[in-house]
Amino acid sequence: MKKILLSTTALATAALLSTGAMAADEGLKLTLGGFFSGVVLAGGDGNADTREVSFDSWNSEISFTAEGTASNGLTYGFQVQLEGASVSDQIDEAYLYFSGGFGRVEFGTNDPVAAQMGYVSPSPDVNGILTVNSGDYMFNAYTYNSDGDAGKVNYFTPRIGGFQLGLSYSPDGTQDPKDGAVAGGFEADNSPASYDGNNLVGLPAGQQFTAGLNYSKEFSGVTLGLSGTYALLESEQSAVLVDLADPTSTIALDDQTSYGFGANLGFAAGAGTVTLGGSYLAIDNFNFIKSDDVSAYDVGVQYAQGAWTLGAQSIWWDQDSFDDTIWGLSVGGGYKVATGLDLAVGYMHWDNQGGGGGSFTKEDADVFLLGSMLSF
Repeated sequence: MKKILLSTTALATAALLSTGAMAADEGLKLTLGGFFSGVVLAGGDGNADTREVSFDSWNSEISFTAEGTASNGLTYGFQVQLEGASVSDQIDEAYLYFSGGFGRVEFGTNDPVAAQMGYVSPSPDVNGILTVNSGDYMFNAYTYNSDGDAGKVNYFTPRIGGFQLGLSYSPDGTQDPKDGAVAGGFEADNSPASYDGNNLVGLPAGQQFTAGLNYSKEFSGVTLGLSGTYALLESEQSAVLVDLADPTSTIALDDQTSYGFGANLGFAAGAGTVTLGGSYLAIDNFNFIKSDDVSAYDVGVQYAQGAWTLGAQSIWWDQDSFDDTIWGLSVGGGYKVATGLDLAVGYMHWDNQGGGGGSFTKEDADVFLLGSMLSF
């Protein structure tokens, strides 16, 4: 999910106006790709009920991409991603796309433009196995601006002078809504959410809008990337009943809005390259709970030389409903063993000062990691 779009793209509805190079239309050609990302964790968080060794794979998938080029230069195709490690959803993203001199459009269940176009800090390893900006290692630790994989249309302009603009719209914030739930095949509004004492159960997500603007340029061996993103997630409820001692009490809900900024700077250093980066994300009414606001930011540095990468990355998450800030640090690096085979080793420290409700209590964690990425 956490991808940075750096290629030239544009609008599909103008596909017939494309003036790209003429080529023979040979139809769709299928290509297969994928990766496996696995990690061994060792350490502890001081909790007697927590395992001290774990084997995990949060992000592994097989992707099927069919693409063709029409005689007028229009590129068209679709992609379906089959999750290799998932507790609820075996199909991650499934969408069709069109691109040409006019740009690119995507239609289906996919990341919004805000998530695709935003820059965040670099991970200590090139594949992001050691990144603290993912939400995998700690509850609510990320700075990328996203509305998830709800069905949507994404539009990207061509990149002009280093700048690119993206817009996305989804009529329903649920990734997998019921098919034909209402007469005529229309989807019903999302079911009312409830509150279990710690978290909302069933988010009341309605329409969703996101926008992204980024800049990518190289100047005499120095690369610069800048991004700004915005997202609006509509709430279809104004309040939910509280399932506590007073079942008649309510929690006020409101639309969730967010905006983010990111930057990356790369330059040569000796025989290798250094990448510096950071990002900031502000969320109003997190998970639609009114006045529960978030400020999150990360910083990182990565040095790459040949097959090696080394780096450090840190993240902070400050949420109004928490007593204090969640903070994480990752140090380590990676090594490319062969084409399609990368290893990563590192150390993370987490300081969960403010809890987070439920089982997320005030605990510190020290984690040693050994990970691998196999891709083709």
